[in-house]
Amino acid sequence: MANINELIDEIEDIMDNASSVPFSRKVSVDPDEIFEIVRDMRDSLPTEIKNAQWINDEKERILQEAENEARSKVQNANNEIKNFKEQAKSQYQRMISEHQITAEARQEAQRILEQANQEANKIKQQSYQYIDQLFTKSSENFNQLAQSLEKNKQHILNQK
Repeated sequence: MANINELIDEIEDIMDNASSVPFSRKVSVDPDEIFEIVRDMRDSLPTEIKNAQWINDEKERILQEAENEARSKVQNANNEIKNFKEQAKSQYQRMISEHQITAEARQEAQRILEQANQEANKIKQQSYQYIDQLFTKSSENFNQLAQSLEKNKQHILNQK
C-alpha cells in the first residue's frame, strides 16, 4: 500500500497529464481513477496514525524508564548514605566498647563519619549528575521526535 505522499503525487500526476478544457483552467479526469486513489488514501491513514501513536507510546515509555531509573539511582544513593552512616556509627560504638582511649575513638569516629559523609555526598552528586544526563538525553530524544513529527506534518500539509 502506498503512503499518503505517494498517493498525493499520483493525483498531481493525473492532474498534470489530464486534458484541459478549452478557455478555462479546468481539466478532464477519470473520476474512477481519482476515487480509487482517495480510497487508497483513506486506507493508508490508519497506518500513518498508528505510526504516530507508536512514536508517542515510545516517548512515554522512554520517559517512564528514565524516571524509574532516576528514582532507583536516588534510592540507591540514599541507601548507601544510610549504610555509610550506620557503619561509621557502628565503628564508633565498637571503638568505645573496646575500651580504647576515648579521645582516639572520638577522633577516629569523626574522621570516619566525615569520610562517610564525603563519600555519601559524592555518590549523591554523581547520582544527580546521572539523572540530569538521563533527563537531558530523554529531552533531546523527545525534541528529535517532535521535530520529526512536525516535519512530517508540514510535509503532508504542504502537499495539499
